[in-house]
Amino acid sequence: MQEVSMQHMMVFVGSIIDFLARELTQSAFWYQVLAIVVAVLLSYFVARVCSQKVATWEENFSKETISHKLCRFSLELTRKLFFSIFAALFLSLGASTISDMGLLTDNNFNLIHVGYQIFYAWALLVFLIQVFGAFIAPDSVLLQIKKPLYILFWILAVLEIVGVLPKFIQAMREINLPVGPDSLTLWALVVGIITVIVSVLIAQWLSGLCDSALYSAKDIDNNLKIVLSRLIHIAFIAIAILISLSSVGLDLTILSVFGGAIGVGLGFGLQKIASNYISGFIILFDHSVKIGDTVEVGGFNGKITQIKTRYSVLRNFSGEEMIIPNETFVTQNVKNFTFTDRASVATVETSIGYECDVNRALAILVDIAKKQARILETPQPWAVVSGFGNDGINLKLSFWVKDPENGTSVLRSTIMKEILERFNQENISIPYTIRDVTLRGELKIKAANDSAH
Repeated sequence: MQEVSMQHMMVFVGSIIDFLARELTQSAFWYQVLAIVVAVLLSYFVARVCSQKVATWEENFSKETISHKLCRFSLELTRKLFFSIFAALFLSLGASTISDMGLLTDNNFNLIHVGYQIFYAWALLVFLIQVFGAFIAPDSVLLQIKKPLYILFWILAVLEIVGVLPKFIQAMREINLPVGPDSLTLWALVVGIITVIVSVLIAQWLSGLCDSALYSAKDIDNNLKIVLSRLIHIAFIAIAILISLSSVGLDLTILSVFGGAIGVGLGFGLQKIASNYISGFIILFDHSVKIGDTVEVGGFNGKITQIKTRYSVLRNFSGEEMIIPNETFVTQNVKNFTFTDRASVATVETSIGYECDVNRALAILVDIAKKQARILETPQPWAVVSGFGNDGINLKLSFWVKDPENGTSVLRSTIMKEILERFNQENISIPYTIRDVTLRGELKIKAANDSAH
């Protein structure tokens, strides 16, 4: 294998040396180089002027409607293709001028033909990147693949110019890789990898379209939306990989080996992971917990913000987050405060003096609670005498909060401030502890200088 690689490398280097020795000494080569350079320079300035004009037209399509998005995409694509189009046009005019002047014959336009191929290939590459960025791949993925694609393009262009690319492809077709009962060529493997990547990107785009339509539906439960979204995503990815592998002639029966290995791994070393994945679908289907529920698991109280395939995320009112494996929700006791009803009871305790009107104080507490927007009108708030303290009568105000997931600290603070204000207006006292200290017997006080004697 190493000898074959060295042999191809020597052929590659020798082809470059032969190309340079053969072409650089001929005037026809330099005429074609001049035509290409002039075409590139002219197309650069013309494309720049036209792009500025088209950019002003794009400002007229600022709405987020489908028609405006398509117009912006078309104009942006046109701006990107201006250089290739004008370069091919000016190169064609240059070739015609050189031919009319009798400087070159039809058999000597090899470099100009290569220039045509590069300009057309560049236009195709720009078109594919724009389509991928607009419809298939997100911006983050596009930024990662754009630069490698440009580098790969120029490498292939150089190989095509020196005439090595066909030989290189033929060499890859002759290298066989023993895979299963049949042999797989290196070229088929490369084509298969590229096909899989493109198919997966298209599958992600299609699943994204399905997700948008699914989440916009108002008559489908949120948990069911998550389940369907994940199943659709898995189905599209699996179909894309199977179709792409079969399209390059790969025998799919060899995947049974990998499937068996994965099954053994799940049976022994990946039991917990598999259990968490299955539990994730179970809790989504049975609605035992949902996104937005306030639950307590393992002594941690918080709101469910995410339900992933393997784990769920709880966030408490202090901003702390805990990652809970999905298996925990299936195998352990979970306290769900919002299982059947999102509302929950909150209380505020206070006390009044024994000389105050208890009924009036209870009525004031209920009245204050009824004026709060976050407290339910039904069931109505209620206030009771909770006990007789050493310093006063203890009162408790209870009420139902419609959105406990947003916290009750601010609400209880608001109610207590209004209780203090209303009690002051009604001359209802809130007792506090007062201690009288009585000293019995004779009190002797010594001066500081007396202690020295």
